Amino acid sequence: MVTNLTDYRKRRYLEKLNTLVKEIIEIRQYLHIFESLELPNYQEMINNMPDNVKIELLLRLQQQQGLDYYGYYQLVEKEAELKKSIQKITEELDNLLANGEN
Repeated sequence: MVTNLTDYRKRRYLEKLNTLVKEIIEIRQYLHIFESLELPNYQEMINNMPDNVKIELLLRLQQQQGLDYYGYYQLVEKEAELKKSIQKITEELDNLLANGEN
């Protein structure tokens, strides 16, 4: 019975670890794509426009870019959380395996 419980816990930890690793890989792919983009500096463009030029489009593009950056920083935070979770589950699994060997 104890062995079955230990095996069950091992399997659950491995399933959790597998799920977290898949999620962090996906997030890192998005981050890699975003980091390799050459994004324009809309604020600089807006500042350099003559007074008689309409800048509404540039303002909307700048706002959208701000939202995109916000999403990027959320992914960076999520990646950090996933790293911590992976570390925690790995340690718990290591402890379980070490105790199971004794």
